[in-house]
Amino acid sequence: MYRSLDESYTKWILKEYQHWTLLLHDEQRYLGRSYVWLVREGGMQRFSEISDEEAAELRGILREFESALKQLWNPDFMNYAWLANLFHEHGGHGHMHLIPRYKEARNFANTEFVDGRWGKNFSPSEPFEVEEDILVQIRDAMKAHLA
Repeated sequence: MYRSLDESYTKWILKEYQHWTLLLHDEQRYLGRSYVWLVREGGMQRFSEISDEEAAELRGILREFESALKQLWNPDFMNYAWLANLFHEHGGHGHMHLIPRYKEARNFANTEFVDGRWGKNFSPSEPFEVEEDILVQIRDAMKAHLA
């Protein structure tokens, strides 16, 4: 199932579905940032090419994801991005970035998360690295809130 996902990513899985895998993104400038990875094999996958069944499941995942984030950190808005730019890493394999946006800072695990680009495109953002133990805490909190 994970031939398209490098093994280093599997520890960040939040939840698996029939057509998608939800994973925590390692860049947490936007607290709770994640992505959904299309399980179906193939490269250069366009959003317009996902099946009706994949699209229906994706909508359900987005609702579940947003509900979990609302309970945890109550984002003010959400951005979604299907970019497929890093061909050298994944060959354009289909995945969507889920970027929570916050008007004001959020605190979690003794760390302040500031959305310095509120009201603007989420990218480019200033680098913001958190230790792996904080990533694990974010992952575990999100997993506990996903239905």
